[in-house]
Amino acid sequence: MNFNHNSRKHSLAYTKEPGIGKLVASTLWRWGRSNPRSFIFLLQTFWNLKRAERKRKEKAKLLGAHLPTVMAISPSMRCNYNCRGCYSRERSSDNELTSSELGLLFSEAEDLGIPAVVVTGGEPFLRSDMLDLIEKHRRLLFVPITNGSLITREAALRLAGSGNNVVLVSLEGTPAETDARRGEGAYKQALQAFFNLKEAGACFGFAATNTSANSEYLAGKEFIDQMIECGCMVGFYSEYVPSGPCVEAEWLLDETVRKSFRGEVLHIRRTRPIVLVQFPQDEYGEENICSAAGQASLHINSQGFVEPCPFVPVSCDNIRSGGLLKACRSKFLCSIRQNPELLKRKKYACALFEHLDDIKAIACRVN
Repeated sequence: MNFNHNSRKHSLAYTKEPGIGKLVASTLWRWGRSNPRSFIFLLQTFWNLKRAERKRKEKAKLLGAHLPTVMAISPSMRCNYNCRGCYSRERSSDNELTSSELGLLFSEAEDLGIPAVVVTGGEPFLRSDMLDLIEKHRRLLFVPITNGSLITREAALRLAGSGNNVVLVSLEGTPAETDARRGEGAYKQALQAFFNLKEAGACFGFAATNTSANSEYLAGKEFIDQMIECGCMVGFYSEYVPSGPCVEAEWLLDETVRKSFRGEVLHIRRTRPIVLVQFPQDEYGEENICSAAGQASLHINSQGFVEPCPFVPVSCDNIRSGGLLKACRSKFLCSIRQNPELLKRKKYACALFEHLDDIKAIACRVN
């Protein structure tokens, strides 16, 4: 695969780039300047984030606990799509956390000063209570990742009115690529979600899994210009991880394509009016260290089990027994963090997935 800008000096630049937190702040700042109403929400959001960070540090010191800055949660593993290569397909969808349990979890996150919640799944908006929970817990910044099929005009208006969220709508690049992976009509649904969110004045963007099949298009001018025209303030790229029951081995990136794609992302970030976040590079940084397993983030699945990250469904703890603080003190997650080699990626985009057998062995010892 040949990209247009392989010769650029920045094509190999992995260092001295802003972290994910700063990129999210840039997204909110760009959106907040769009109109006076947005600017009010922007100021409120920045104030909440700053207050939360101060509280998180105070609570961590007071409680003697390591508190992450991001909580990822899958409130439901149910989905109205059946995407190829989905890491979460066929995971258990029963015994979901109740609305009350999710509310208590979000309240505890607010009390501990954990500022941001990434909402994934499954399709999070299949839960009829998700919008209510986002509206109720306005001290948290929610980042729902959705296929967009349930982002109606009414839902978009509620998300925009709440003002404490950045919605990411998933697609795979071209209409053909998106529909081939996600099902017929998925691309049209994503564009309709963009339209509804833009009309409502929400802060939103796209999410795309870059693979060997679509990386060149995703980093191209045509796609980026279309996303900007649709109103996207941010784009989130996640490199394909062969996790789950239906692995697509041919989608894996080799190092040449990976470096070329990174170069294009950096170029777009510097030259186009859209903020791009790329996993794993923007998370791992120049140290090549994973920030999951409770270091900067952890994942809670729909049944309340506490996992190192969404790609590694291994757990020794459940928030139904002890809540979020106990989860942050997990001996299992701490044991992973104490093994630096487990946090360094080599071949795949996710270091923890790459060391899955070792992590399972740690779980057996802890249990």
